[in-house]
Amino acid sequence: MTDRPESTRVNIYGREYSIRGEGDPAYIAEIAHFLDMRMRQMTENVAMTSTAKVAILASLNITDELFSKTRQLEEMEDSHQVFLSTLADRIDEVLTQVDDSSGQSDRTQQEPVKSAAIITPPIFQRSSPGSSKKS
Repeated sequence: MTDRPESTRVNIYGREYSIRGEGDPAYIAEIAHFLDMRMRQMTENVAMTSTAKVAILASLNITDELFSKTRQLEEMEDSHQVFLSTLADRIDEVLTQVDDSSGQSDRTQQEPVKSAAIITPPIFQRSSPGSSKKS
């Protein structure tokens, strides 16, 4: 006996579909609703008679958002890598200074180790999410 994925009934742009998938039915319904809303947004200001054209335009907009968010995520990961690398280098410098100063037994009083500069990662320098919306 094979387990068949559960079927979920959804309504997209006035048409009912039966979606069979392994995902959570609530999640499938949520993404179907998202697509339905996007397709309806496409026709708010412009009347389109072709459902296929509306679906393609909505898909292009959603894909553009996906690519944009992916690019932002990659840039954020890159900046975090730079930050972590800079931080690791600074930690190595401080540890080297500590090792050097502990090896100097001639001095009765050791020089204090300079405190590490506080580096604010780029993520905390940005404005809050949603503050710059795409037109």
